[in-house]
Amino acid sequence: MPTHRTLPDANSPLYTSRDFILGSPLARRALEAGSPQFATFIADLLDATHRLAQSCHLPEFTDHGLPHLCRLIDRVSRWELPGEPDRQSQTLPAVLTPEQAKSLLVAVLTHDLGMLSQKPDDLPVPHSTSLDPSQWSDIATWVRRTHVVRLPRLLQRVMTTYSPSYSALFDRDQPDNLCDAVEIAKAHQQWPWEWTGDWQSQRENRGLAAVLSVADLLDEDSARCDTETLLQHRGRNELNRAHWIRHALTSDRVLVVNGAIRISLCRPPDTDREFKPVFSALRNHFRLVLLYESELRHIGAPVTHVHLHPSTGIPEDIATNLTHWRELDGFENEPAFAFQLLRTFMPHALKDSRKCDQESLDQIRVASLEDVDLSLLEGAELRSEPRTAIEQTFHALVGDGL
Repeated sequence: MPTHRTLPDANSPLYTSRDFILGSPLARRALEAGSPQFATFIADLLDATHRLAQSCHLPEFTDHGLPHLCRLIDRVSRWELPGEPDRQSQTLPAVLTPEQAKSLLVAVLTHDLGMLSQKPDDLPVPHSTSLDPSQWSDIATWVRRTHVVRLPRLLQRVMTTYSPSYSALFDRDQPDNLCDAVEIAKAHQQWPWEWTGDWQSQRENRGLAAVLSVADLLDEDSARCDTETLLQHRGRNELNRAHWIRHALTSDRVLVVNGAIRISLCRPPDTDREFKPVFSALRNHFRLVLLYESELRHIGAPVTHVHLHPSTGIPEDIATNLTHWRELDGFENEPAFAFQLLRTFMPHALKDSRKCDQESLDQIRVASLEDVDLSLLEGAELRSEPRTAIEQTFHALVGDGL
């Protein structure tokens, strides 16, 4: 098996992350297909990502810059395909063509670029007025919800400041364009049954989109963000804090090994039965990778098994970096803490029939998800008139209607 390098520290300078990414098996395979301009493009793209991250004024987000990209590139580069018991497993980059690796590399490196920018100018033209930031209660939510639709214009705008010649890379009529790679990047915000457009008519493109989606879905563990620092500073709103805290519930990095993933979960100190729905939802979050199995088979890289510890109930292991969770505003008791975490999950992980259409509920059956007790969410949210986030937090704390 190849020797894998240690991931760069989250505070490493640009050149460390750049060298890690460019030296990865995925990038090496991709550079076999690209022209000298492509290698320069990737270097400039990493520089642009670093600059955007440095100027991003939304510290409440978990990391979407170079450390996140390094983790995804590493996960894809180490992705072990299912193999025979008496044969050494192959890694995904070894079976991709250089052109496929090129598309996947660009897709991974660009998929969250919109999370680092807040310019409404990058919205598609024309666009619905509902996408205007003035229609949203806070800029962070607007950024999160629109980061994919803003990607094509943002990427072209940023990259042509490095070289006007890059504009040809975003023109489908030009050779060696990256249009399909950008579409693959955008697909991570949708489920496979929602993918549309000419790009996905090629089965290999659907397989690459599934790899990116799964790699991103698995970047859930405690190393993703510095939860202890967040707890000490107690900044930002409850929803963003809960997104950070959720990562502390998964102990170790999750890698695809021989077509399977293994996850170890841990619980916050001084929590008990109220947290059971949170772990049901978290296990479901990981099981959602099974929705991509048929797409991953297009490139011979299926994930067929999800091993969860514990497989049911509440973990015995403790997340020691969550010792002071009661000091956070809006998290002062266990029901409120569980409520805040539950509302960070996708409706599909919750099997929430209030927010999932029937087609989606039918599609997710293949993942054999657990039923999740949603009474904490329903008690805070369901009333004749919608409640604001502050009102929902208050009712979660006092237990009104629960």
